[in-house]
Amino acid sequence: MVNSKSIFTTILVCLTFLINAQELEQKVDEYLAPLVNSGDFYGTVLFAKDGKTELVKGYGFAHLEHSIKNTPKTVYHIASVNKPITAVGVMYLHQNGILNIDDPISRQLPNYPNGNKITIKHLLSQASGIPSYNTFPDYGDYAKRENTLKDVVDWFKDKDLLFEPGAEYGYSNSNFVLLAYIIENVSGLAYQNFMEKNIFQPLEMMHTKPYKYDEIIPDRAEGYDPANTTFGLKKTGFYNNSIKIGSGALYSTVGDLLKLDQALYKEDIINEATKKLMFTSIDDNEYGLGWGIWKRFDKNKHDHDGASPGSVAYFSRYPDEKVTIIFLGNINTGAFNRMKYDLAAIYFNKEYKIPEPKKYLTLDEQSLKHYEGRYEFESGSFFDLKVKEGTLRFLWRGRGELGYLLSPLGDGKFYMRARGDQIEFRKQGDITEVYYTERSGTSKLKKTQ
Repeated sequence: MVNSKSIFTTILVCLTFLINAQELEQKVDEYLAPLVNSGDFYGTVLFAKDGKTELVKGYGFAHLEHSIKNTPKTVYHIASVNKPITAVGVMYLHQNGILNIDDPISRQLPNYPNGNKITIKHLLSQASGIPSYNTFPDYGDYAKRENTLKDVVDWFKDKDLLFEPGAEYGYSNSNFVLLAYIIENVSGLAYQNFMEKNIFQPLEMMHTKPYKYDEIIPDRAEGYDPANTTFGLKKTGFYNNSIKIGSGALYSTVGDLLKLDQALYKEDIINEATKKLMFTSIDDNEYGLGWGIWKRFDKNKHDHDGASPGSVAYFSRYPDEKVTIIFLGNINTGAFNRMKYDLAAIYFNKEYKIPEPKKYLTLDEQSLKHYEGRYEFESGSFFDLKVKEGTLRFLWRGRGELGYLLSPLGDGKFYMRARGDQIEFRKQGDITEVYYTERSGTSKLKKTQ
């Protein structure tokens, strides 16, 4: 006999799924609308379950000047989401016996300083102690010229280690440039050629490649950064991605990243034993081999994010639920730090807060001068506010040439779009109280200068 209750339950589940799929788009639209309207996020968002896309949609403009909108096919710079892709390439070599991640890098690079102490696994797990070249004072010069992988490796290889390899976790872009260099040395192929032959072409990731500034890439999004202009944005300044091979040079689409995600549930590229190695946190650092290893909403999560001038990227996998959430964007603002959590909260029906609509104002230089000074947290940390180029700038511990732009909201409120934080000056009689709000909460500050 057919169980009518069972049939009813099945129908109800199906209907609930359909309603949830419709609600997902509605809630994501509602959440992103304030960010798109204020110019704090343009990009493409994808949600998938069991490899089936539940929502993929473009928001805002791929090219603002020509009013070209973002779509599911838009190609974006994925910044440090390049790192887990490089990790897959290295693990492919490990699985096939071409290298061993536990071996010292001196086996591939005999003359590398401290190469007998640094292993490939140290590089993959961000535990080598090699400093990140992004912190070097001549980074700006290297970022504007064409570099080979050897050029970049030679630039940082003689720098002192920040700690003994394996002793600590220390995120460094240098680690993944060095991994790309090792891939080239052991495979005899250029990094991109190796990845295309063994990863991208087998998975039909046809839109994933390093960006070259003089190359025409169909459907590529222009990059933007916050600015005190009519549109509240400016085009991202020139830099040469050859400085980031292996670490952050790739462009891709949400569709290509979903193909990689699905391959990691199979054994076409790397097998279960190799994936287990890659997706295991090292020394409870919440970082495995090229992937973040976390818990979110009591669910296991593998992810990586990325941010560069004119781009943000996030690639997250919930392997037990087989849920994938990806977004790629072409405006670099701190909004993406909230989006990483809130879009997952929307999907899993958890608590989240819709961003407040923002309208950025302009103030004359004399009015901005009123807010200059040094402001200190209870912990002793501080920042300076200075007027530069007609705008109010945030300089953490007084460092930097221009710092971060603060956009006026009115009533003594300023929003730091690059970080997603807010500074508010509240008048209490003759005293002005100063508050700093970030994701973790609000702190009261004192002005020391």
